[in-house]
Amino acid sequence: MRRLWYITTKDLLETRRDRLAALFTIVLPVIFTVVLGLVIGNGGAQSLPLALVDADRGPAAEELVALLQKSPILDVQIYVAGTVDKAVQDQKVAAGLLIPAGFSTGMDAGKQVSVTVVRVQTSGGAQSAEEAIQTAIGSLSAETLAAKSAAEQISAQTGKPLDATLTDAARQLAKASLATPAVTVDVVDSVTAAGQHPGGFKQSSPGELVNWILFSLLTIAVGVVTERRMGSMRRLASVGVSRPTILGGKTLAMVIITLLQQVLLILLGQYAFHVDYFRSPLALILVMISLSCFAASLGLLISSLFRSEQAVVATTVICAMLLAALGGAWFPLDVASSGFSHFAHFLPTSWVIDSFHGIILKGWGVAQVLKPIGIVWAWVVALFGLAVWRFRPE
Repeated sequence: MRRLWYITTKDLLETRRDRLAALFTIVLPVIFTVVLGLVIGNGGAQSLPLALVDADRGPAAEELVALLQKSPILDVQIYVAGTVDKAVQDQKVAAGLLIPAGFSTGMDAGKQVSVTVVRVQTSGGAQSAEEAIQTAIGSLSAETLAAKSAAEQISAQTGKPLDATLTDAARQLAKASLATPAVTVDVVDSVTAAGQHPGGFKQSSPGELVNWILFSLLTIAVGVVTERRMGSMRRLASVGVSRPTILGGKTLAMVIITLLQQVLLILLGQYAFHVDYFRSPLALILVMISLSCFAASLGLLISSLFRSEQAVVATTVICAMLLAALGGAWFPLDVASSGFSHFAHFLPTSWVIDSFHGIILKGWGVAQVLKPIGIVWAWVVALFGLAVWRFRPE
């Protein structure tokens, strides 16, 4: 045990003295977290700005504007005629809506009327805004048709003239009836983090944490290759230090380094970027340990497979980038296709990021993270087993 701790301490001291290690463990993770957090923004919680020009200002137009303002995904902004096209092209708004003069008169007369939606065809936000506009127009059309039908029936049964007074009364009746429909939709949040789109620092903080934990393995992995090339490990073996002791010391050093790195990045996310990691401290600790053990087993395997520093560096960088990008560290997997998301969940990094998102967004406890970290530990056992089988001191 004393020899194992000696190997671990030596690796920790060498890492502390390495300026490149500080760059990969602290400086770059912080920079990328800040930059990506600002670029991503608030994600799905942000409403879509809609530029509105009301050239009619009649009752039906006012009703349509009120319905649009009630939409949970639209931020209605009043514009003047002639400025909407430029606002859409400059991406100041997601889309524009032009309500023409005569809109209310045409609706009251039962004529077919139209509005103009201005958008960029390839914009996903514009498509969502158009769907919200269609929903509002559908509600207004249903209300108008119901009012017209009710007014005609009342007039036919009572003999009252079909005038503006009767039409307004029928409209109020139709509006009250449509406000309490026979069928309603109850929206229930899933118990998992899937389906939510973590934005801003809620995406960049855990994502970059996972990304740079994998990159931080470079120092020790390269150190293993260097010691093997210089004969240090062979000398350790010649004085009776067993292979399990050497492997244990190297693995423990990797785990300690990545755990310390996680602590720093999580504290930064919690207090600087208001990412609520501490909703479930015990679940968070389990995820952190699982990530560190996975990273250590991967680093040990890479250093066991290759004999040159260049090969170790290249392989570590490629593995870190692929595992991070495909695992959802760079963007939420919910915005990708279902096929891509299913493929990504063959990788342990996607389960780690799911666990972080579950804790941050849903307050997952130990019970909820057991399945994801169980999958991660299956990878840990497999990678560590391969590393032990391939490892040679000389």
